[in-house]
Amino acid sequence: MLRAAAALALFAALWVSGMAGDRSFAGSNLIYQQRGYGPPVAPVSHVAGIAAANPLIALGEKLFYDTRFSGTGSKACASCHSPGHGFAEPRWVSISDNGKLGRRNAPTLLDVGFLPRLMWDGRFQTLEQQVFGPFQSGEMGIPIEEAAHRANADPHYVSLFRAALGSFATPGGIAQAVAAWERTLVTPPSRVDRFLSHNEYGALSPLERDGYSVFTRRAGCANCHHVFPLAHGGRPSVRALFSDFQYHNIGIGYRTGYSDKGRFEQSRHPAEWASFRTPSLRNSARTPPYMHDGSFGTLEEVVEHYNAGGRPNPNISPLLRPLGLSQHEKAALVAFIYAMGN
Repeated sequence: MLRAAAALALFAALWVSGMAGDRSFAGSNLIYQQRGYGPPVAPVSHVAGIAAANPLIALGEKLFYDTRFSGTGSKACASCHSPGHGFAEPRWVSISDNGKLGRRNAPTLLDVGFLPRLMWDGRFQTLEQQVFGPFQSGEMGIPIEEAAHRANADPHYVSLFRAALGSFATPGGIAQAVAAWERTLVTPPSRVDRFLSHNEYGALSPLERDGYSVFTRRAGCANCHHVFPLAHGGRPSVRALFSDFQYHNIGIGYRTGYSDKGRFEQSRHPAEWASFRTPSLRNSARTPPYMHDGSFGTLEEVVEHYNAGGRPNPNISPLLRPLGLSQHEKAALVAFIYAMGN
């Protein structure tokens, strides 16, 4: 109880600090450890068969962190996908190079190479396509052609592009390099992986095992957060990704109407009005805020939302219903989600 009270007090202080400043949730790692779940797991920059010294990957990493490829020279990919925050957005929503607030929170890039479609509305099929997105939308303040021009004006980048692709910098080359590096952002095995894939019953605490039961049965979280979703070719994923890769309306953003139509903007299917992609839950404990609009600051808030049956609206998913979870069940569910990241 004392530890829980201390954690709540710490979160309240960080919340007030975030609201007064840039609405940042960068203190979440400290909360994570204060709650007694141990340090968060850092991503492993490795994909089987791709050497870490690959010149294309090295080029992509440099581009990812370089602020010179924005209009004001102050923004990079890492500005929204913060490496210290699980490569996710530590604010409610992203901020463009001109200081304008966006509509959505930038999701984590960890394990992004396993996703069949990208962004909250699934607008991109590949990481290469996604790299073009922030330049096309104005988020970076310049078109990607200007970014390539700036790279070609730097002898060091000219050398790196020649080593990686055998040519000068091009928009396609920039996208290819950044995407190659992003595919190396893979989370290492967690205690939940040991429990699920290696039958290590003792890898989880009794509370976390109760949480797994609530997740898969009582609360029905696994109806959308599939433990081993179907991957390319219709085969189950070899990693526990906790997503169905589909789009659902759970009432987030709804008051008297929706300003963000979600997946409908891409598909034009009425059934997908205000639906958003089911995110993977791997390492999610260290990437608040949650939901496409960053409206929840803690996993406890997320659980309460689902426990209430979501927010009623004309297009809410039929999978949602009031759950009536006990305090123990809610605490167990949160503990199980935390265990996915350590």
